[in-house]
Amino acid sequence: MPDMLCRFENRLTGRALSLEGFRDRIDVTSPAALDEAFERIEQAQSQGRWIALLLDYELGEWLEPAAARVQRQDTTCDTPRLTALVYERADDTQVWAAPEAGTPFGLTARALITRASYMRHIETLRQAIARGEIYQANYTFPIAVDTAMAPRDVYCHLAASHPAAHGAYIEDGARSILSFSPELFFERKQATLTVRPMKGTAPRYADPEQDRQAAEALQHSEKNRAENLMIVDLLRNDLGRLATPGSVQVQALFSLERYPSVWTLTSTITAQAPQASLRTLLHALFPCGSITGAPKIAAMKKIRELEIAPRGIYCGSVGWLAPDGDCSLNVAIRTITMDASGRGVLGVGGGIVHDSDPALEWEECLWKARVLGRGPEAPTVVHYDE
Repeated sequence: MPDMLCRFENRLTGRALSLEGFRDRIDVTSPAALDEAFERIEQAQSQGRWIALLLDYELGEWLEPAAARVQRQDTTCDTPRLTALVYERADDTQVWAAPEAGTPFGLTARALITRASYMRHIETLRQAIARGEIYQANYTFPIAVDTAMAPRDVYCHLAASHPAAHGAYIEDGARSILSFSPELFFERKQATLTVRPMKGTAPRYADPEQDRQAAEALQHSEKNRAENLMIVDLLRNDLGRLATPGSVQVQALFSLERYPSVWTLTSTITAQAPQASLRTLLHALFPCGSITGAPKIAAMKKIRELEIAPRGIYCGSVGWLAPDGDCSLNVAIRTITMDASGRGVLGVGGGIVHDSDPALEWEECLWKARVLGRGPEAPTVVHYDE
């Protein structure tokens, strides 16, 4: 069998988990195939295998049918929404080295929605919130990426410039997944589950005083703190569906985290769930509430109506499962899906509430697109057709 490249990197610690000895793949292309897939995953774990999980955002519509609506015409029935790659072992190693100084780097990017259309969709969401249909919705759009570089080279350049704790590089047949995610979906260590939703973003600045002011403004922003707390409450409820009663605990609220291109607010919640299987965890938690909105199902329906394309792996999850049941899955934000020809897609988006300013929300999306560049003030130019 081909040895499919698969590694998970924590660029904050410098350590990586490289899955080796590819054995099998499990693809789910219909809701009816989910039960068999979970059984095969559990069987592989019982045999001492390690699993890489690739979960499309739209898998949530099969795990929670109430969130689904009539499919778009551009959604194909044979696209897997869950892929499990089975490996013999996992090696603890160092992250890939940064490219040498002066190594050529270049890509172009173009939003696949106009600013005017984006503004209209945000206004539609604000009206839905005013009517009481939802409290918040995470609206996203895709950016097309083109480059002459190999996917692995793109990953090494951008991972070095935008270090994150939950990065991943996976070659999955015709596609490569390049994830620079700073957000943990959930991890399991024995009976303890930890989720760490990220909600609230501000740009970084080269000027230290301007940068400090941006961080301080974010940490004290009533709007961003309210959004973060809303998602914390949502995830507490999700965890309550599977956790030992009374074990759900908020460990930290509104932690300010610094990344090369943005500041973010993150909160941490833990729970005890000694008997929860992967199937149970995904049914209760997937997709992560930080990239849906609240109430979760109503928000998923509303954004499904407005977004211009399926999200795919973006806002889904990429992660690993150990034979003993421990696992770590990210929220697949700041994630590029790329083919061998150098064409790819990056998704960006943000949480919308009633007092959101559509123009400022657009600017926030541009901050997040800085992951395509190699410095907080110097992203690759993204062209927007009007």
